[in-house]
Amino acid sequence: MFNDNNTSNVTLGVSSLIGTRPDQQDSVYAEILEDSVVAVLCDGMGGLERGDLASSKAVEVFAEDYEQWDRSAQSVPEFMRQEAIEMDMVVSELRDEEGNTVKAGTTVCAVIIRDYELYWLSVGDSRIYIIRGDEIMAANKEHNYRMKLDEALEVGDIDESEYKEGERQADSLISYLGIGNLDLMDINNKAFNLTHGDIIVICSDGLYRTLDEDKIKEVINNNLPDTQVIADELTKTAVLASLDNQDNTSCVVIHCL
Repeated sequence: MFNDNNTSNVTLGVSSLIGTRPDQQDSVYAEILEDSVVAVLCDGMGGLERGDLASSKAVEVFAEDYEQWDRSAQSVPEFMRQEAIEMDMVVSELRDEEGNTVKAGTTVCAVIIRDYELYWLSVGDSRIYIIRGDEIMAANKEHNYRMKLDEALEVGDIDESEYKEGERQADSLISYLGIGNLDLMDINNKAFNLTHGDIIVICSDGLYRTLDEDKIKEVINNNLPDTQVIADELTKTAVLASLDNQDNTSCVVIHCL
């Protein structure tokens, strides 16, 4: 466990590659502080304008607000909710260098770890994995049309044939920063309790759409305990696996020792 809020027994690695895209639209911030570990990853939406500006501004807002956050006055889930709304507002009001309104959007995944308690915020379809031993779990929900299809199928509003027809739009995002008046977000109000050896991987879809969960675990196990090497190998492996059409690929790797 963290002793007296000391986070020296946590290691951190960050990596981000452009892939075959003309621009890097992923932005990442991660830091080990005296009382906590914080990381935020945003993946700008290529289907809209200036995904690079949207992701970098959202990360900047989160990092600056985290530095000023009064931990005694507000819980972690309350802070996460406030930040989701703040980032959405900032991105929805973005203007370019000429002052013109920009229609931009970005996903976000953020984690805060304090005393081996993990909290997360997720909007969109970037992913947070928790790896414990041989098990790997995607902790957050993906806000895409597939989520709507799954819910409709479960309650009987659609049948299997309608589900399959809807799968053509399954990856379309239904929530993202910049949508305006954001209300669909994934925040765990009760902390996820971590233990020694747990690994958290935060990644853009450029990584998990190229590498399956078994491959992610293989890269991690082959490069422990160096989290920076793990992060570098994850992004490099993804890019090498799809040289002809590889999205921006970014990840943060946190290892609880």
